[in-house]
Amino acid sequence: MKKTRPGSSGYLSRNPRVAVRYDAVLIEADGCELEVVITDVSRDGFRLESNAELEVGAEVQIRVGKREPVGALIRWTRGLEAGGVFLEPVAL
Repeated sequence: MKKTRPGSSGYLSRNPRVAVRYDAVLIEADGCELEVVITDVSRDGFRLESNAELEVGAEVQIRVGKREPVGALIRWTRGLEAGGVFLEPVAL
């Protein structure tokens, strides 16, 4: 995905992100659970911090509080930070 400045050719807009600090659980495909902190969120994606490095391309579920887990795909990682997209848009 190429990102350039607004108004220039090729700009891809994204939904506004909201800075948050939510304790959450990331559930990996094999069922392993990892405590994470979501640091920003939008209708389509998120950024999180974890105690373990995640794998780009991993399909996971994220559970916040007592809410049902939502499906997501890890798109990037940088050390113990990662970002991803929800498989279906979420209501904020």
